[in-house]
Amino acid sequence: MTGYDPVFPQDAALTGIYVHVPFCRGRCNYCGFVTYPHHPDLEENYVKALTREIDLWAQTEVLPTHSRSFQVDTLYFGGGTPSILRPASIAQLIDAWQERFEVVPDPEITVEINPATVKVEQLKHLRRAGVNRASLGIQSFEDHELIAMGRRHNASDALIVFEDARVAGFDNISIDLIAGFPGQSMASLRRSLETALDLNPEHLSIYLLEVKEGTELQSRIREGLMQAPDDDLAASLYEYICETVKRAGYEHYEISNFARHGYFSRHNLKYWQDATYIGLGAAAHGMIGRHRYSNVQDLDRYGQLLAEGQLPFHSFTELTPENRFRDALIMGARLVQGVDLQLLGNRYNIDVETFVRGTVGDLEDSGLFTMDGGRLALTPRGRLLSNVIFARWV
Repeated sequence: MTGYDPVFPQDAALTGIYVHVPFCRGRCNYCGFVTYPHHPDLEENYVKALTREIDLWAQTEVLPTHSRSFQVDTLYFGGGTPSILRPASIAQLIDAWQERFEVVPDPEITVEINPATVKVEQLKHLRRAGVNRASLGIQSFEDHELIAMGRRHNASDALIVFEDARVAGFDNISIDLIAGFPGQSMASLRRSLETALDLNPEHLSIYLLEVKEGTELQSRIREGLMQAPDDDLAASLYEYICETVKRAGYEHYEISNFARHGYFSRHNLKYWQDATYIGLGAAAHGMIGRHRYSNVQDLDRYGQLLAEGQLPFHSFTELTPENRFRDALIMGARLVQGVDLQLLGNRYNIDVETFVRGTVGDLEDSGLFTMDGGRLALTPRGRLLSNVIFARWV
């Protein structure tokens, strides 16, 4: 597994920009992301720091093999709670992004939205600023489940924010739901899913709950205050979700993601298709060429480094061809269509079929994946047990 072109072929493709907004009104008990309480002064300082980071990326030769002539086609505000920012702050960052980078026509600009943080006028401001994709973090349409999750909205808020987004002019809306949360039943999941489908969003992201290390949910389960997730129920929920959403006319294109034709998440596809992406903000991650990096998490340190004219890296790691190949294989296998083994083999000068046979060949007879026509694809059962396969490739 040696030898590769110093600039990987996919790095000539369009680049995505991710902006991490680490502010929330309160932490949901299942959340493991880096977040801080929101305050207007913190927001102002953070937006200034993000603008400086955008400037540095546009001006600095971060890597000797890359100029700053990135062509960019997606901008994604994630968090945290991006919608907690004033629309003017998001508009300021969009303007800076468009001024400093070569943005192609018709970019996809996504903002994750918590239903508890926006009204219709704010959504209209976001739409006028150029945001054209709204990702609504609804998680459930059952009030008792929302309370158990520590969410700060109710089902009525969720329905209102969806309709408000339509009124504001959003014709590309994604709804997030969680399946397998303690106390959830097949009946309650069915009701939430039916409500979501009745709204007819362009995109659905439905995630099986993962109990993250260090979260309040993990502590409650360990202390016996909440029941642990039921793996058998989670499997039944996942099968029901896949069948129901497909019957409703959505394409299942990634383990947890479903979309109407033409509405795949262009930004998230970059992660799954081994493309270049730049992460901005405290605790953000990015991957350029054969380098992966993460930014510092502490807000003060983040702002200090940028004030000194430095990109706020916490880590900056050069990947071997095998490292990046393993990442690409894991992420690509999340796609329902699977991953092109020949493409990866040529890209990283690796005998992929031999690698796959040697690492997970014993699982093929278990019906977890297929290799046909030069593609590796997980089966429906394999998607449910994907971590079993991916653990072999880490």
